[in-house]
Formats: sequence, structure tokens, C-alpha cells
Amino acid sequence: MIGQYTHSVDAKGRLFVPTKLREELGDSFYLMIAPDNNLYVFPEAKWQQITERFNAASLSDARAKRYILANVAKVEPDKQGRFVVPPVLRAWANLSGDVTFLGQGDHAEIWDTATYKGGESDFLSSREQLLATMKELSL
Repeated sequence: MIGQYTHSVDAKGRLFVPTKLREELGDSFYLMIAPDNNLYVFPEAKWQQITERFNAASLSDARAKRYILANVAKVEPDKQGRFVVPPVLRAWANLSGDVTFLGQGDHAEIWDTATYKGGESDFLSSREQLLATMKELSL
């Protein structure tokens, strides 16, 4: 999954799956809170891998597991490609207007557009940071 796509959350909390990501995400997928007050979006196969890692985690990780998994939702888009973002996840990521989907290889992310654009602008304004990242990736 690659690229960025902007849509809007409607009054009912529904959001369109970008057409270019629909096939890769499948008929159902998982939304999970992410560290930067955004959401991760995992297709079924990737979610199964994550679940296996959670199940293999030690009991000392139970607290983190509890709060992360409590903030996951399985969603199924309707025939028009819309799905409801649960209120708790909308609040976490401040999703109330324009929203940006980002393809991130094996998963996607959902961001409040203003928040994402601010971070993107900061990152891309530093050519040194961009160059260092590209070198690290051997690009």
C-alpha cells in the first residue's frame, strides 16, 4: 500500500476507503490506535500476524495488551466503500473533518489531515533528515 488519499468523515462517523486501497485492505480490516494519535489499518492477514505476536507476549505485557486490544475495531465497508470509525477511535485520532489515508507498505494509517500535513511539512523541510532516512533504507 502506497500513496496518500484525502476524504472526509461524515456526520455519522463514516469514512470512504480510498479506491486504490480497497482491494489490498479486503472486505474487512482492523483499525487500531497508533502512537501519534492516528490509526493503523491492517488487512486480515496482517492482523492475524499481529494477533499471534500478542498471544505470544509474556504476562508482564498483559497491561499494554489489554489497553491496545481494547482499542481495536474490525470494520466492514458497505457497498459504497464506507465504514464507520467507532467514536473512541475517532476521538483518539481527532477525526472530524478532512482525513488522510496513507499507504505504509503492509498496512495503512488514518490521520487528521491538518495534523498529518504539519508533520509532513516539518519532515520534508529538512533535506538532511530526508537524505539520512533514504540512506538508511539504501535508496
